[in-house]
Amino acid sequence: MDSDNKQNQLSALWQSIFDEDEYVTKLFFKRIYGICKNPCIEFNGKILSSAFLIPCEIEKFKGCYVYCALTHKDYRGKGLMAEVLSQADEILKKDGLDFLLLVPAEKSLFNYYGKFGYVPFGYSFQTDIPKSCRELRADYSSVRSFSETEVKFPDCVADFWADSVKHYGGKIIETDGSICLLGEKVLDAKSGNKIYNTAMIKTDIEKLKNTSCFIGITLE
Repeated sequence: MDSDNKQNQLSALWQSIFDEDEYVTKLFFKRIYGICKNPCIEFNGKILSSAFLIPCEIEKFKGCYVYCALTHKDYRGKGLMAEVLSQADEILKKDGLDFLLLVPAEKSLFNYYGKFGYVPFGYSFQTDIPKSCRELRADYSSVRSFSETEVKFPDCVADFWADSVKHYGGKIIETDGSICLLGEKVLDAKSGNKIYNTAMIKTDIEKLKNTSCFIGITLE
């Protein structure tokens, strides 16, 4: 399958499952796809299940953030995501990585991912944003301080998150001197929903299993 056809199929599948619009998926493929590994299941030229592995780090440890794990609605319950996750495990071993990190889209998926060795991993979502993108709300500065270990991503990931959240009308908020990227898919600022959340991690390193992190990027 050629690259353009693959990206078009992945974009269409992503939009159909996560109710995303074309602007965001195009932005992803333009800015981030090139640095990702992409475990993928296809049949007769049709992509049925996939995920994107975005490189990231926790302290001295290197791993991947398993992003946008999806399976075509007509092919669910056939073990395809299990194959995608198995491919991710092979990438973990082949590249000598320390962990795989993901955020289940719904509570029911915690049990599902648990079957593949992922365990709950406390985190809060944060990313530093270029000054030109900031929309500060000082009244939110008391939400919490971010003192946990940071999950670091390449700069292009920060750019993608900033632009996609702003596209959906989200706010970029200053929190205790740090910049917290908040959008409708992370936090509804008007309703004041909490920004604590739970991810899952797969690793053999005990220190990582017991770490509380925020997912973010540090400004230079």
